[in-house]
Amino acid sequence: MSMMTSSQLNATTAKLRAVYGKRLRIEDYDALVTKKSVSEIADYLKHATYYRSALANVETGTIHRGYLELILRRNLFETYERFCKFQQLDRVEFFRFQLVYYEIRELLRGILYMNAGSGDDFIAAVPAYLLSRASFPILELGKAKDFSAVLKLIGHTPYRQVLEHIPVSADGRADYTQCELQLRTYYLKWLHDLVERNFRGKDRDALLEQIHMQTDLINIINAYRMKTFFHAGPEELNRCMLPFYGRLSQKRMQALYHAADTETYMRLLSDTIYGRQLPEQLPELTPAELERALTRLRCNLARRAISTSQNAAVSIYSMMFLLENELNNIITIIEGVRYEKNVPYIQSLLVIA
Repeated sequence: MSMMTSSQLNATTAKLRAVYGKRLRIEDYDALVTKKSVSEIADYLKHATYYRSALANVETGTIHRGYLELILRRNLFETYERFCKFQQLDRVEFFRFQLVYYEIRELLRGILYMNAGSGDDFIAAVPAYLLSRASFPILELGKAKDFSAVLKLIGHTPYRQVLEHIPVSADGRADYTQCELQLRTYYLKWLHDLVERNFRGKDRDALLEQIHMQTDLINIINAYRMKTFFHAGPEELNRCMLPFYGRLSQKRMQALYHAADTETYMRLLSDTIYGRQLPEQLPELTPAELERALTRLRCNLARRAISTSQNAAVSIYSMMFLLENELNNIITIIEGVRYEKNVPYIQSLLVIA
């Protein structure tokens, strides 16, 4: 399929808007947070929301938390596949973006479990719906005893080249932080290059804006966490952050990394394009609260893209982020109800787009 323009594939953008119109609303979240059990949450999703088809054959009265989460994650992946197969979008490399994201997520989980010597636990949690789609044998990661075995499993994929120079300890364990940094860097560069090659004009700009915002927010949040919990300095932050600059210039990001303390960090952040859109109490936000506030900004950008763009790539990329956020909200509610947290506390953890 040749490069797409904003005048093409209008049926896809229309389909996406119809799906987005069925999203969970504030009243749905208000109802979900008052439920007393996982079964009650599942029953509400089944009978009062668009998740009814995903849960049609599920007995909600006896459903387990892990099984409900698995169904919802599988439903999200199948939704993504339906979007991409509609009008044969899956023939275009860009539309593999979510699958590549999931592959990297599982590869990182495999490395983490390998380091911990917990391969059996990894195998038990592998999503079955990825097994036939992934570019490497995911289940085999659970059998890897050292990092060299992991590299062998991914030898025919781009991930091998990304990870082959990662420091390894004498017992075969990999530096997980560097694995995560290198794979995230690869993913965002891969996305950026695809957009530059395959799109033009306002469609290209809309996609790059979201990718740049994603990069900035990852770095802003991670740097703030490292300063808060580990008092990290600029050298350590530059080693651990993604080597990209989006809507924040290199000068601005370096100023944040060089901030003497978290108070200075937040004061500098408040004078950026992101900080000016955040709550007035910015200096008092915890890392978790800052992450939710920044995620809300990204949701706003994605929501605006869905409502204004006629390009299928812009629409699907935006939609998948919003649906991932919705799923995270549901899982947050499930965990909150499971541990008997009060309603205001659970509500404070949600990012409602």
